[in-house]
Amino acid sequence: MLDHPQNRTMQRAQGRAHLGFVAKNGKTKLADLHQSGCVKALLPRNHADRIDGVLINTAGGVTGGDELAYSAALGDNTSLCLTTQTAERIYKSLGGDGQINTQFDLGENTALDWLPQETILFEDSRLRRTLNINMPASASALLLEPIVLGRRAMGETLQSCFMSDQWRIHRDGKLAYADALRITDPTTLTGTATIGENRAFATLVYIAPDAMARRDQMQSLLNFDAVTAATSAWNDCLVTRFIASDAQPLRAALIATLTQFRAHPLPRVWHM
Repeated sequence: MLDHPQNRTMQRAQGRAHLGFVAKNGKTKLADLHQSGCVKALLPRNHADRIDGVLINTAGGVTGGDELAYSAALGDNTSLCLTTQTAERIYKSLGGDGQINTQFDLGENTALDWLPQETILFEDSRLRRTLNINMPASASALLLEPIVLGRRAMGETLQSCFMSDQWRIHRDGKLAYADALRITDPTTLTGTATIGENRAFATLVYIAPDAMARRDQMQSLLNFDAVTAATSAWNDCLVTRFIASDAQPLRAALIATLTQFRAHPLPRVWHM
């Protein structure tokens, strides 16, 4: 006789990827790679002056009890653009929170672009996520996080979900930037002080010695018909927020902004 479904232990996805890079002859080279479980890392060939890394969650999404961990160590004078293969879908939880923990350690004169594609929250999803970075004052980090509250094209309107997203960036051992997002009831986000009738938003943070000097450049890029965006700068941090009615206009705005601000093409997976 088959066990009753309620007595079964649900299988959970676990995965980890760690990448390490060093500079050799003026170029960034992979020095360390560890991958396990449902997480894989690829380094596709490109024609840019920095390596593109792509993280893949072969489980196809995240649900309650899943645990993913991403990390990278950049040696002195290295550069890396790291992204995800596709949008990360956070599915309904049958118990517990899904977890995604990301850690980056940067050396002197390094450049990191952390540009994951959208996180899509589904009804009754639960996610706890952290981003921790240790960097010296000479390094630069461009950090993106786009979030979509359900898919409008599928008629999805979230009534229940949970998300905790915690960022901590330390620069020369001191806290340089902290961001805390906590969603416990998506229906409370429809006010004029939050996102109104919109369902897609993103945060883009640039921390670097020239961050404040590039504020006007960023401001000049924020001209969109269907996306509201604003930027501000302080203490070598440049922070830009985007709000859009849905994922598609947000994605178009992010591609245009990132391509021009970075002066590099985005990894190919962003255009698939």
